[in-house]
Amino acid sequence: MLYLRPLNDQPTSFGLRDILVEIMRYARGLVLWFILCVVAAIIYIVSTPPEFYAASFVILEPRSSFSSSQGVDPGLLQTNLDNSQIESQIQIVKSERVLRLVFQTLNLQNDPEFVGPLPAQGVTPDLVKRHDAAAFATFSDRVTVRRIGQSLVLEIGYRSKSATKAASIANSITAAFIRDQIDAKSLSMQRNNEWLQGRIDEIKGQQQAIEEAVRKGVLPDRQFSASDARIISSAAEPLSKSFPQTRLILLLAASFSLLTGLGAVSIFHTLNRTLRAKRHVQRELGLNCIGIIPFATDKRGAGLPHSFADFRRYLARLPKTLVEAIKSLRLKRRQASSGENYFAYAISQAGMLSPFAESLRAVRTAIMGKEQSSGARVIGIASCLPHEGKSTIAANLAHLFAASGRHTMLIDCDLRDDALSRHYAPDARYGLSEVLQQRGKQITASAINLAPRLDFIPANRAGGSVDIDLFIGSSVMQEQLKALNAYDCVIVDLPAMSLSSDAKAVAPLLDTMIFVIEAGRTTSDDVTEALDTLQQANGKVMGAVLNKVPRRDWPVLLRRPRS
Repeated sequence: MLYLRPLNDQPTSFGLRDILVEIMRYARGLVLWFILCVVAAIIYIVSTPPEFYAASFVILEPRSSFSSSQGVDPGLLQTNLDNSQIESQIQIVKSERVLRLVFQTLNLQNDPEFVGPLPAQGVTPDLVKRHDAAAFATFSDRVTVRRIGQSLVLEIGYRSKSATKAASIANSITAAFIRDQIDAKSLSMQRNNEWLQGRIDEIKGQQQAIEEAVRKGVLPDRQFSASDARIISSAAEPLSKSFPQTRLILLLAASFSLLTGLGAVSIFHTLNRTLRAKRHVQRELGLNCIGIIPFATDKRGAGLPHSFADFRRYLARLPKTLVEAIKSLRLKRRQASSGENYFAYAISQAGMLSPFAESLRAVRTAIMGKEQSSGARVIGIASCLPHEGKSTIAANLAHLFAASGRHTMLIDCDLRDDALSRHYAPDARYGLSEVLQQRGKQITASAINLAPRLDFIPANRAGGSVDIDLFIGSSVMQEQLKALNAYDCVIVDLPAMSLSSDAKAVAPLLDTMIFVIEAGRTTSDDVTEALDTLQQANGKVMGAVLNKVPRRDWPVLLRRPRS
């Protein structure tokens, strides 16, 4: 039977612990993405020319039109402004008439900050006109006019690459606005009675003063009674750059990196159906996870030089030529992909104290407990996909059982990908396939002794062809397994279920099975389909082993250093 939790009892919530685990799983990627965003922001800040912003402030003080019949000084009669009138004043400041006055008075059409120089040859009046229009458009885009809250105060600002120029042009724009106000008042008064000539002369004096302010970019201290706006603060030269805003850009870059990074982690977790941790196996499959197996090679620092003598020995082991380096790299890749170097790693001098060996001993203990309770003696090692490490686990478990005093038999039932046979019996004369094809031949006749109390039966004879129509779940196989009653433990390495139906065929003949799942590769959907297949064949799955688990998902006990 399958030890599956009922579907309605399986928790599916995604709790805070899962969120924190996912963040820690992708911590390196998140940190790298954060650094890249901040570095990009710093590059932008460094490469962008600094700009300075200066602003002057004026207050709108509208006065009612003068009425000679009332005999009252018009400067004493003030009226209130609504929002539309204030917005109209803002648009007057930004109007082409006011800005063009400053642009032409300061001769900014030839300023390289706004537009490039004209070509040396082929200059036409139309080209000059377009050149000036482009310069004026750039100039206008740098002008800022805004209302301060709900008050009658307007901020007139300008942004430039020069702090001095920013303050000067801001003051010139303010002066041009005041001049426009005075011109409008002068035109209005000229339409009144001639006895106002003295008043008009005073206004003309104010006009001359404000025109001088437009040219010099320095606002005078005097106030202009003929204007409906009063200067309350002139633009001063800024002491630091206003653009780009370093703190704001860095804050935005950090926020962007965190939000996008966490969003990507959330999306990836939602779409990722692979099984990566023990809790995933138990939650998604309802299957007992009896072992967390790390990479056999994951020693994290083992073998690195810690002294000068170690460093010299380390250099001596390095390839001397490029050809040797390429051969060594190919050999390591072939060995890593096949896992052949680690079939007995759990009992080797280098690996007996490794987390890999400790995890397999825990699996052995779970199997022995199952054996005592239900008499499970013939154990199948299965997997859904090829190269998930089932052969490595089967071989190491067999060595561990033999080392514990159990008379153990290891059988390679993977007729198509007989990795164990190629490693342990490259010159075998008989194999499991020959035994199944020839009735009356005992399976023990092809057994090869690997170690004390450990025998091995290869899948095929050396150089023999594989009969793809051979039914491995036949009565002959059942009889041969019963003939192994002299052994305390029989470990059967089954083929990957995605490539062959042999595992389904032999499942009813086994006392129990262990399902190997490669962490981060095999999906829960694939495993569920494989387990359903075994359940239909009356296979008895004891539990799952999560293989090739990265260090970040190791249990706490595996992370403790060992002497």
